[in-house]
Amino acid sequence: MNNRNIAIIAIVIIAVAAIGVYGYNTYSTSSESGTIVIYAADSLASQLNETIKEFKTQQPNVNVEVHYSGSQSAIRQITDLNKTADIVASADYGLIDQRLIPNYTSWNAKYARNEMVIAYTNKSKNSSQLNSTNWYQILNQSDVKFGFSDPNSDPAGYRAVMMIQLANSYYNDSSIFDSLISQNSAITVKENDTGYVINAPGNLNPGSHIMIKDDDAQLMPSLESGALDYAIVYKNLAEQHKDSGVEYMVLPGKLSLNDTQYESDYKKISLVEYSDSNDANKTKVIKLSPIVYGITVLNNAPQKQLATEFVQLLLSPTGTQIIQNSFQDPITPAIATNDSTNIPEALQQYITNST
Repeated sequence: MNNRNIAIIAIVIIAVAAIGVYGYNTYSTSSESGTIVIYAADSLASQLNETIKEFKTQQPNVNVEVHYSGSQSAIRQITDLNKTADIVASADYGLIDQRLIPNYTSWNAKYARNEMVIAYTNKSKNSSQLNSTNWYQILNQSDVKFGFSDPNSDPAGYRAVMMIQLANSYYNDSSIFDSLISQNSAITVKENDTGYVINAPGNLNPGSHIMIKDDDAQLMPSLESGALDYAIVYKNLAEQHKDSGVEYMVLPGKLSLNDTQYESDYKKISLVEYSDSNDANKTKVIKLSPIVYGITVLNNAPQKQLATEFVQLLLSPTGTQIIQNSFQDPITPAIATNDSTNIPEALQQYITNST
């Protein structure tokens, strides 16, 4: 065998070896194992469930365990109950800044938007008359029952209540909040020097005119059955129930809470949330803000690397398409909040500094 043939054989052997090493590295990446634990807002269920399916194609040996609830409840699992988790995703990005930074995480990315709508079905009383100028009058009719989620456990609930207070000024009618909320529950409002403060006590004491559930997803079976005429919920939730006969009315831009241009007006309305039903003195104050979702990986995440890879997928073009398919609006690139530091290097291409 001449030197030339020997050289060719040597090159082939080296190439095969290199392919083997590459194949091993590729396989070893996809054969990581472990369980990622996520606490998330229930309105993110469709988006995260689809992201998990995609993630499993890349990491088939990794389990993803998700606990869905209202965002406050999700965060309390970490702060009050000391649950171990990797990722927290909130329907109000501000809750992560206020309650998890800096003790539980060092960063927070705003990555998707939503909006409030009035959901109904063909069983809903007077739904043929419903429009963006009279919806609050329809809800106030004596034979109509409407619902929203608990403002003490779910951002959709405190946003619904604060949106109704905002409607007072939008429609120039100071009776809207009182007639819809205060007269039918223990929720009250007072004016102060900067705007309005809503008080949502631990016992909301809803009357027969309204229904209050722990989260907005729990309202949908009652809406679909006709036990509830109208529900103030997130748009993506109403979209996901269209096949069950759910329709929805789009609120005027300012009241839909999806536009940051109105943020200065939103901040004039706040809500005192009773975060512990066993302690009437344990409260938190929440200011109304646009519906923007936040996500973070916790400092003490047991599976920090895998969790970061999961968030990387969610913020990638593949993930943003999943978000759109879930009837939410992706923020591309995601935006780090003012309180964020130390964005993981693997995520920096998908997250820009706060503006």
